[in-house]
Amino acid sequence: METIRSVERAVQILNCFSFERPNLSIEEIVAKTKLAKATVYRLLWTLETQGLIHYDQKENVYRLGYKMLEYGGIVLENLDMRREAEPFLHDLQAQTGYTVLFAVRQQDSLQYVIRLDSDDGFQPRSYIGRRRVLHYGALGTTIMAYLPDEEAKGILEKYPLEAHTPNTIVDKHQFLERLRVIRKDGFFVDKDETFIGFTAVAAPVFDRTGIIGAIGLAGATFKMVETLPELIRQTVSTAQHISKRLGHLPHYPSQ
Repeated sequence: METIRSVERAVQILNCFSFERPNLSIEEIVAKTKLAKATVYRLLWTLETQGLIHYDQKENVYRLGYKMLEYGGIVLENLDMRREAEPFLHDLQAQTGYTVLFAVRQQDSLQYVIRLDSDDGFQPRSYIGRRRVLHYGALGTTIMAYLPDEEAKGILEKYPLEAHTPNTIVDKHQFLERLRVIRKDGFFVDKDETFIGFTAVAAPVFDRTGIIGAIGLAGATFKMVETLPELIRQTVSTAQHISKRLGHLPHYPSQ
């Protein structure tokens, strides 16, 4: 199917604007689109009549119009985290063969909203709808890493760390240092810390407001260690794709 040329050119103009360059002169738009100045002028005028472009006479520049804000609001109001994430998580499960989890933050707890089981018989105690204290397991620890330090400390004061296995970190200072490492790395690997013999790889999920949850892979440690770097890459990539669909702007700080 052929595209409509005038619509394609109008979209070219809209795509010229960015957070870095929200205001553009007609000369800058011509340079970016490589369209004739007369064509750019007609398209800008048409977009302006529809509220998609605003012309600032005082500064002699164009910017996106308020109608674009209305469209953006419609999209954001109708985003469904589960619906947006599920196709990516099915792909991750198919690629890796491991159990896939998605949990979201609910104040001081996390709640599992998606669980796709593997075929190897591993059944984590992470049932859909179940809540855990926010610092529980790989997903909860990953979410905690992207909270402000004082907020994370407050949660630890309210809900002290508990040992699930001999490998669980229960020292608050060590745990806070771990959170800083996770923020730097962008992922977390829980090896035998929540369940002996099982490993989980987790990565954060953001929307336009910041951290909202985390996704993870879980499986037998002896199997996962064989391809751990690739599993980390796949998990992080999937989390980034989901975050993008949820409106996250990666060039802005996430905390």
